[in-house]
Amino acid sequence: MTFFMKTTNLFLLILFFIFAFKCSDDDTPVAENNGLIGKWKLTEYLADPGDGSGKWQKVTDENLETIEFHADGRFTQIKGSGISSVPLFDSYKILDEKRLEMGPIDKSSSPHIWYYSNLSATELTIGYGCIEACSGKYVAVK
Repeated sequence: MTFFMKTTNLFLLILFFIFAFKCSDDDTPVAENNGLIGKWKLTEYLADPGDGSGKWQKVTDENLETIEFHADGRFTQIKGSGISSVPLFDSYKILDEKRLEMGPIDKSSSPHIWYYSNLSATELTIGYGCIEACSGKYVAVK
């Protein structure tokens, strides 16, 4: 092989590794939120059938979800194709450092309590207040 071909092959190999690692799926947040205020993307979820056997699972395109807590108390939610696209809540109120009162869109329904933990500018865990264990891990997004 000529020097030019060796150099070109080496250059292409280096580029391949750069793009392979750069494009890998990592959970590095791309934004920082102010407390709960901001947009959050679901990265893992826990759904337990009620016997304690549930395990955290990675989110797929079908069960992708983005939620946003607005500073004025509004709540918005965008769900993936594998989840019911009907939003249930349109507002929230922070009750204390662990609980949220979620306001239903159907005002004849009662508010629902969610529990939050591990809150930082880039990460959040929400317990949806199910009888069995059900929670979601989120990262901040733009």
